[in-house]
Amino acid sequence: MRGTRVQYCNDPIAWPLNSILAEIASRSPDLVIHVGDYVYRASECPDPEKCGGSPFGDTFKSWSADWLDPADSLFRRVPFFFLRGNHENCGRGNKGWFRYFEAGSLPSSCPAVTLPWIASVEGLDLISFDSSAGPAPQSTPGLSNVYGQMARNLFGKTSGEAWLLTHRPLWVNMQAFGELIDGDDTQRAAFSRVIPENVTLVLSGHIHAFQAIDLLDGPVQGISGNGGTQLDPMPTEIAANVEVAGSLASIVVSNSDFGFLMLTQETDGSWSMDAIDAAGKTRNRCRLSGRTLSCE
Repeated sequence: MRGTRVQYCNDPIAWPLNSILAEIASRSPDLVIHVGDYVYRASECPDPEKCGGSPFGDTFKSWSADWLDPADSLFRRVPFFFLRGNHENCGRGNKGWFRYFEAGSLPSSCPAVTLPWIASVEGLDLISFDSSAGPAPQSTPGLSNVYGQMARNLFGKTSGEAWLLTHRPLWVNMQAFGELIDGDDTQRAAFSRVIPENVTLVLSGHIHAFQAIDLLDGPVQGISGNGGTQLDPMPTEIAANVEVAGSLASIVVSNSDFGFLMLTQETDGSWSMDAIDAAGKTRNRCRLSGRTLSCE
């Protein structure tokens, strides 16, 4: 709900977040990672058929309708890892974000960027980075030095396999807004030369689809932003030897189905990466082994 752009949020098929959360719960995950953007009810509903009676704005009622109530039963069963998205940046949904999900204390005023942190889960380091600032699809070039300093301090603290969790993907391959979208150049400028080899995956949202990119000279980029909001168009075939933001990707796999991404560690230390739709069907199946991705 933003101006005249309205999703059928009263229709459980057109807005399948509840089905997706139920499907996630049925698989008894050890951890759920939310890659950011929780509240989409930005302005008053202009179409009663689609969203009549809906709250809007950065209020408890909006947060409850968009995320807290649908996720309530899953909250009680599984630990969560939350990222701040651009819908939670200053002047948008920051009040709810800092009250409910920010890992630090409640600030006296809204910071554009919060400090990164690391959670270690059974030998896997999960790096939380706040890339919420700035307009879509870009972030803010003025933050490049801040990002770079944070990265230099942060990556040295990882040991063993690590994933960088950041709302805005560093690499994307899609057409939108009448142009080619290739990812967040601010983060690429700050991170790409200092991301160590042990960082095997960058996991992001922001783009309303699933995509996985196997870069020849960097970590795998995974995108899972298809949890319920209106979807972005994506090709369905697996593309080979694609240039993405000046880097060569051996494969790019995408889909525009509502769903979620399930990562499961195999006995050999690799990860299966399944893009699953709202009905529980696997749309894409990939394997992440180190920094190498193979898909079907």
